[in-house]
Amino acid sequence: MAPSSRADPRTASPDAAMIGSMPSRPASGRPRPVAAPVVATLGERPDELAHRWLIALLEARPLDQAAGVPVAEVAATGPALCRAVLDAVGSDAALDELAGSPHPATLARLDDGRGGPALVTAAEALRRAISEAAADEIPRADTDLLASLTDRLAHVCAHLAATAMSVAHATAHPPTRSARAPAREEPAPRPVDLAAARREAPGPEGPAPLWLAALERHLSEGGRFGLLLVELDGADRLWQVEGEEAARDLFARAGRAARSALRRNDLLAHEQDGRLWVIAPDVGRSGASALATRVAAAIELAASSRGAPLTASVGVALYPDDGRDTASLTGQAEESALAARAAGVRVVGGHSGSPGPRLVN
Repeated sequence: MAPSSRADPRTASPDAAMIGSMPSRPASGRPRPVAAPVVATLGERPDELAHRWLIALLEARPLDQAAGVPVAEVAATGPALCRAVLDAVGSDAALDELAGSPHPATLARLDDGRGGPALVTAAEALRRAISEAAADEIPRADTDLLASLTDRLAHVCAHLAATAMSVAHATAHPPTRSARAPAREEPAPRPVDLAAARREAPGPEGPAPLWLAALERHLSEGGRFGLLLVELDGADRLWQVEGEEAARDLFARAGRAARSALRRNDLLAHEQDGRLWVIAPDVGRSGASALATRVAAAIELAASSRGAPLTASVGVALYPDDGRDTASLTGQAEESALAARAAGVRVVGGHSGSPGPRLVN
């Protein structure tokens, strides 16, 4: 379901109807490289980073499944993979080379037979391990550097995971050729930025988009969780009013603000500019609503356009209360976000004592 083009009561303007009818702008490009000394410093300690990654992988598994983590594989290949990820954080050229390197295949070998969900877990654990190591090195006052580094790192890990999913899929479904057709070299998997742009629905043989694979993982595990859809109000209008570079900066700041409001185990995926998904494990209705309110409030405090704070409408869906499959949960989150926007509130079903606009019960 596409976001509503109806004018939002908090951002309405004389030209809102005209701008709202324009087609959505494609997702913007990759975050800029971060060639700070801290990146080089971390790159000199690949064994430590791989150790952190291994611990994060173990933490992501229930105790009775911990034996399934390929410890020897991570120990053998993890240091080189961590170094390559940091190279890509600091250089676009290194990021471009990542897809054609052996490293996506390294990540693909961590597949436990479930395809995308296992690779999502591995990539998220890698991002968290390196991000926490960077936070230990960066002075607390240098929040801009940490924000830029975590943005770029999230992009690199999503890029790596998407390519690894293509490798895993190609391995599981090798191409067939006619007996008369001449053999030819298969092209390398094309990297796809699944964290920043919306993917078309997969075919019966294709891999799922990365954030949907994460959702499938949580569905397969069966525990309670919340699915949040965070949509910036008037996102198309920002491109027109602010211009491309300033709008891109606003979207990045909103994404960083959203991430800062989440808990350690929550997963944030940038589907497209102004549209984020959050998977929040182990929350009920009140916990998911409180988290949604925190995210929206953080965005309002972090970014503004022409003196007016950015606002976000957040849709909430609960597993298993609101659905037991991907379609029903995402559909409920979409409907909830549209209801919040129509009512001029952050989130439907939130807490009336929260700061900001009144929330509807």
